[in-house]
Amino acid sequence: MQTYSPSIRLYVNFPLKKGANITLKDKQAHYLFNVMRLKIGRKFLVFNGIDGEFEAEIINKLKDKIKCKLTRKTREQPEEPRLNLIFSLVKKDRVFNIIEKCTELGVSNFQPIISERTQNKNFRLERFQLNAVEASEQTNRLTIPRINKVQKLSEVIEDWNKNDTIIFCNENGGKPIVDILNNISKPLSILIGPEGGFSKKELEYFVNFDFIKSVSLGPRILRADTAAIASVTCYQSFVGDWSDSNE
Repeated sequence: MQTYSPSIRLYVNFPLKKGANITLKDKQAHYLFNVMRLKIGRKFLVFNGIDGEFEAEIINKLKDKIKCKLTRKTREQPEEPRLNLIFSLVKKDRVFNIIEKCTELGVSNFQPIISERTQNKNFRLERFQLNAVEASEQTNRLTIPRINKVQKLSEVIEDWNKNDTIIFCNENGGKPIVDILNNISKPLSILIGPEGGFSKKELEYFVNFDFIKSVSLGPRILRADTAAIASVTCYQSFVGDWSDSNE
């Protein structure tokens, strides 16, 4: 009888090793027993972003706690390429879209910023970090991207490592993104503006920094969340982990 449930993956925030016992509580325990209807003896997957992925078997249930044993290691922890996404805050549902979809696409670090045309300055870091965890669980990813606190655009640029390139998606024009990606070294960061794009003052500000490159995403003006998804997709397709050239 098949007792393995590979589609169920949970992120846990404690060390993992074969043979260890772990205890899941509260929401995770509720999810396994009441939502997924798993019984004692059923197996699922757990990961912590550090030690790889493990098969866990449910061995006991006590009230709102589930005790499990890690029966075997299913995957080693990979060395993940660094890909940063710097994005201006937009409406909450569009921020959610950026975090969810770009986590699925492999972004390792999110840096939300406030620029001149930013309208929505509310950012619930804990809520969006949970969104990233859920996206990693669902997409077979073994890492959880970092989501940084909101900063002003100028603060991020002034403190930037000048050896790391930033490409900013410029609705006013620039070299095709593919041309830039094929002639640039990693690590790489992508910069997305707010609704209405970057201001004239900000565009003139970018010119002062050699590590900031302007790129075009084509003839259409894209919404901020669409631009984020499109640019990360281009990156993964041509020089990232979708490409044969990825090392």
